[in-house]
Amino acid sequence: MSAVLAAIFGGLIGGIVGPIVLEEYQSRKHDKEWKGPRKKLLKSMLKDSKYKFKSLERLSRTIGCTEDETRSLLIELGARGTVLKKSKKEGWALIERAPLPESKRKLDEEEIEEDQE
Repeated sequence: MSAVLAAIFGGLIGGIVGPIVLEEYQSRKHDKEWKGPRKKLLKSMLKDSKYKFKSLERLSRTIGCTEDETRSLLIELGARGTVLKKSKKEGWALIERAPLPESKRKLDEEEIEEDQE
């Protein structure tokens, strides 16, 4: 009887723990092989001393990602977006290099969203 219980218990544990461990392994592998190199390249582009801001289009094209994937990586890196003055394109810079001015942090009254009950 105890061998049957051990087999059932082992099957349950293997069926629950196995997929969790596999998912964690795949997630770490994805971060190391996919995200890591792209984030490193983005950071080196954003640290370029010539320009603080780079267009999202150029950043996406360089790292081979969609614009949405690029935005996610940029946020993870501590970057912020803006609209570039001349081209009117979406641009990004590291917050450490281009902090958002205090005057722009405050929302106008009409921009404040209220909770709807």
